[in-house]
Amino acid sequence: MREFLKTCILFCLFGILAGAGKAQTIHTEDEERSHWMEEEDSVEKTDIPIEVKMWRIDERFGDVRSIEADTASHLFQNQAFTEGLHGEYNTTGNLGSPRQARIFGLRRATMMQDPFIFSQPFDFFVKEPDEYLFTNTKSPFTNLTYHSCGNKTNGEDRISALFGVNAGKKLGVGFKLDYLYGRGYYQRQGTAHLNGAVFASYRDDRYDAHLIYYANHVKNAENGGIDNDEYITNPENFPTKYGTADMPVNLTRAVTKLNVNSFFLTHRYNIGFNRYRDQNGNIVKSDRVKSILGMKNLMKLPADSLAADSAKLLAAADSAKTIAQLDTADIDEEEADSITLTPEFVPVSSVIHTFRADHNNRRFISSASGTADEGYFRDFYWPSATTDERIKYLNISNTVAIDLHEGFNKWMVMGLRLFAKHELQHYTLPSSAYESAKTIRNYFTVGAQLLRRNAKIVRYNVLGELRTTGKEWGEFNVEGDASLNIPFLKDTLHIIADGYVRNEQPSFFYEHFHGRNASWDKSLDMEFRTRIGGAVKYKDTRLSFHFETIQNYTTFAETLEPYSDEDGLRLYRHSVQPIQTAKNLRVTEASISQDFHWGVFNWENEVTYQRSSNEDILPLPMLNVYSNLYLKFKIAKVLSTEIGGDVRYFTKYYAPTYSPIIGQFALQDATERIKLGNYPIINVYANFHLKRTRFYVMASHVNGSTGSGMPFLAPHYPMNLRIIRFGISWNFFN
Repeated sequence: MREFLKTCILFCLFGILAGAGKAQTIHTEDEERSHWMEEEDSVEKTDIPIEVKMWRIDERFGDVRSIEADTASHLFQNQAFTEGLHGEYNTTGNLGSPRQARIFGLRRATMMQDPFIFSQPFDFFVKEPDEYLFTNTKSPFTNLTYHSCGNKTNGEDRISALFGVNAGKKLGVGFKLDYLYGRGYYQRQGTAHLNGAVFASYRDDRYDAHLIYYANHVKNAENGGIDNDEYITNPENFPTKYGTADMPVNLTRAVTKLNVNSFFLTHRYNIGFNRYRDQNGNIVKSDRVKSILGMKNLMKLPADSLAADSAKLLAAADSAKTIAQLDTADIDEEEADSITLTPEFVPVSSVIHTFRADHNNRRFISSASGTADEGYFRDFYWPSATTDERIKYLNISNTVAIDLHEGFNKWMVMGLRLFAKHELQHYTLPSSAYESAKTIRNYFTVGAQLLRRNAKIVRYNVLGELRTTGKEWGEFNVEGDASLNIPFLKDTLHIIADGYVRNEQPSFFYEHFHGRNASWDKSLDMEFRTRIGGAVKYKDTRLSFHFETIQNYTTFAETLEPYSDEDGLRLYRHSVQPIQTAKNLRVTEASISQDFHWGVFNWENEVTYQRSSNEDILPLPMLNVYSNLYLKFKIAKVLSTEIGGDVRYFTKYYAPTYSPIIGQFALQDATERIKLGNYPIINVYANFHLKRTRFYVMASHVNGSTGSGMPFLAPHYPMNLRIIRFGISWNFFN
């Protein structure tokens, strides 16, 4: 694998040579907080070429969301963590391993938009179309980023490359490569993920198009966790001191493989008109535009050519008129020369089409018959000799929308969008060890959206959609947000309200699953969710509050069957099933984020409070804390430096376990469950940024050692202990 990394580096260097010259940082890792509007994100803009523009697109309609280029090295070191920038996720321990958000509001709430649930635990690596970056630049550029830790036996490496170039002002193309390889500090913990994507965009006043094709290959070795937590918590209880690579695990031959492939195209045709603005940004009336242009053209002509070229000066002029007859009487030469006219296209309406095709599959290769691993599984629905199960998913969707734009005149204060969507979904499940069962579903969805995005003070967005056909007819989703932006004491006070009401059928795989060690066909009721809340942001202070109710909450639950092996060690046989509760669940969530700055001293804090009305069905930590204290200064006036440390902490709760059988997080068995938390995770780091390059050195989990606390983020999956990490990122512009 080291040779593969070298090959990737050489390949990326080829792209660098195409755009080598002045190096710049172009973007940060895509771990944005959804609490705040993107246009309000703060960035450092030092040394950014003005020729570079960046944006992401809305998956539903292809709306452009501008992203400012970011040269900040701040939090660059945290991009190496599967746990997230602020440590909000539980993982099974290794780079790129399955994860689940501890903060309930960060979990994906809509099943209508994400039926292939098996890719969700790998969302650190597998991205959706609206997470990819599009660019427009006058010169080629390349970004190369590398993170590493450990050695040839247990190390982790991730290398990514982004290349973009333009063919003219309107057409931009590029590619992204991302390779991740985590050998793992424990047995059978390895990960190997590869992502390749090509993208293109064409942006014109009349026609706009964005295209992405990406392919993800995910390989995750499944060890089922260590078979006794005391190897970590109480190593003195064993006659032999185990190293991390020697600790017995539950599975030694199981592996999960995912292939997630997608083609995405969104394009639109705009209908509108042209108008002009002056140097002050004011709209100039059409009659005055004619007068100004007429005078400017008169000023450019030689005296003896006025009559001969009069017909060319103004297309709207009558052929019988001469230049002397044009309406320029109210404009003199001095005034015309002082006015700068800038043309702009004003869209009135748009026809939008979005197409997406997904071809995904999951393979779970379990242990062969007669091996010790076989004792891990409680249920066998196929002959135990059959170890390879495959699930396939195909989706083809088309969305057509008609958009009436806001702001094309003073009366149109909001936009209106009507849309219809058709989905064809094809599921293939093994019906036995040797046969497959296929299910085809068609959905037709209609909806509307009201939005106001261009106002300075009040902005809002409300969307509603209803499925009218298919098994899940009657599903609906109403969501929206509104923001109030008030100038206050030389800054802006942002007040945001958001919420949704959803009635959705659980994903197909909650109702149907066929495999060797888990199998079910269930009829589940629709989930009904209501969520309301809001946020306030002013300078370095951010507050948010949300309240959610859920009826028919659906999740997975593990069942354990204890037994003793030949050495008398207590072990467990595992099984998993979906469950649904008819009782209403209530989730309360409040968060405060506060930053302090005193000269070179900086202190960032984020605390989230959560409460679930039923911890047996939906366990959540009451508090989740992130704190980052660091010094920020420059060395020799050129080397930007951050030296500090951060702490991640959450209170004890019955954290969901991870089930290799289905590749999902599930509730722990009620009779054998354990609590995790009340264990700080401390990292210290040094960040540097020198013109063309940013890099860091970090000691992560510096307090990690065997026999101390409960260093687990998921039951029976210990975190990596103390590790030295480093990373570097180059960005090249011509």
